[in-house]
Amino acid sequence: MIRAGRYQQVLHLTKSGTASAYIGFAAYQDEKVVISGVNSQDQGEQYGAIWLDEVSYNLVNGLTVEKSIGFGRFINAHHNIFSGNHFSGSSLYNNGKGASKRGGLYIAFSDHNSILNNHFQKGTDILALVHSNYNLVEGNEMSLAGHDLWNIKCGSYNVIRNNIFSNKKQKIGSVFDCESATMNWHGNGQFKQIQSVLDASKHNLIEHNIFKDAVRYYSASGGNGIQYAGQQGIVRFNLFYHTNVGFSLSSYQTEAAYNYGNRIYNNTFHDNWCVGIAIGRWKKRFEDNQFVNNLLWNNQGLTKNQCKDQGTQQILFVAKQGDQWFLNNNIGNTNSDKVIGLWGKSPAMSVYDFEGSFIPVQFKDSLAQDPLFVNSAKGDYQLSAASPMIDKGVLLTEITSDNDTGDVLTVADSQFFFDGQGIAGISGDKVMILSKETASLQSAQIVKVDNEQRQLYLDKAVTWEKGDQISLAYSGEKPDIGAFEYVQK
Repeated sequence: MIRAGRYQQVLHLTKSGTASAYIGFAAYQDEKVVISGVNSQDQGEQYGAIWLDEVSYNLVNGLTVEKSIGFGRFINAHHNIFSGNHFSGSSLYNNGKGASKRGGLYIAFSDHNSILNNHFQKGTDILALVHSNYNLVEGNEMSLAGHDLWNIKCGSYNVIRNNIFSNKKQKIGSVFDCESATMNWHGNGQFKQIQSVLDASKHNLIEHNIFKDAVRYYSASGGNGIQYAGQQGIVRFNLFYHTNVGFSLSSYQTEAAYNYGNRIYNNTFHDNWCVGIAIGRWKKRFEDNQFVNNLLWNNQGLTKNQCKDQGTQQILFVAKQGDQWFLNNNIGNTNSDKVIGLWGKSPAMSVYDFEGSFIPVQFKDSLAQDPLFVNSAKGDYQLSAASPMIDKGVLLTEITSDNDTGDVLTVADSQFFFDGQGIAGISGDKVMILSKETASLQSAQIVKVDNEQRQLYLDKAVTWEKGDQISLAYSGEKPDIGAFEYVQK
């Protein structure tokens, strides 16, 4: 335990605990422990206040870090927990103009760590997960950063959930691969390398977060809620408002060249400065990204090449490339049905006109109705009892196994589902199976997803017929559209 005081020295953790006996560094009985003004040196470069270099099973709880170069770093550090800490005022922040990797919490080559219920403010790349897998980021509040609030780079099987993000200085989150400059950075220590690591940001889950108040920008490349270029990831049940672009499916060389197999469903996009969703162009691989049950309503739109001017567009395509699929989304604006934009082209198009002009992008069963939020002006995006989004969602996929009873079933698309990914304390999805014959429901929990075989392993036996539908657990007759399921009081 650490007694109250102000400390101007690095907290350098050098010993490992065990799975049953963590080594703890915590404020004594809620006393205030402040680490301030730390500019520690490594290889001639300055870093932040807390270091975990090649250690495991450590807990850091209840500390305050302020006015230091950055907040801390993990290098080859595993099974550690950061919880209930306050990080603020990196000296690299520079009113949001800084972009150094050293200005936040830098986690590299580190797996199975938990970043829980912390408060981060005024850093650069406040949280970076680089070549790091199976990490949990949950219950944090992050605001005001140069470059990104958080990023995942060439990391897989990470979970970002139940956080509140805002960044009026730049964009909020990003998911990319690692170009050579990222891998060859001195901050990676003995793990630095010249080679890029590409097609390597897979199976990350981003859910139940709030993305709000990003910077307004002239094009779709800035101020994103999430700037995304990953593979086979899941983005679901997130709220995006007052960002420039809520979700950008990005593409450029070299770190954003592989963007495929993602499932983006049941998110809400409203009153973003430009559009709700932006779609990039083909680089190395740009296909099979599916958008289902999302709610896009009254985002502010753009002119043909300027996001700062208003229009009616809800979705922006950079080019007519790729084969993305939009199923059962609410895509609307109170002023017009011209909700699709093509960068640099005018006029805007309706969903029907755009699909007719470019067959590979498919829109099916789109809606365009006022969702009747409870009180969006005050940030309450729950559905009111009269909302036309209630029970208007589709179930995610269907069972393709022959009629049977058991705890393993094959489905048309298993990539919508999450099994916990081996992260301690995280369970798989709760699902419902809807009988096509009787409309009866069965519930179960997923314990394993096999995407190669398209199989779901359940925690108990169920009975099904081929063609029965399966989805995440829901209330009512069918799932709702958008991030928040209506529950009758």
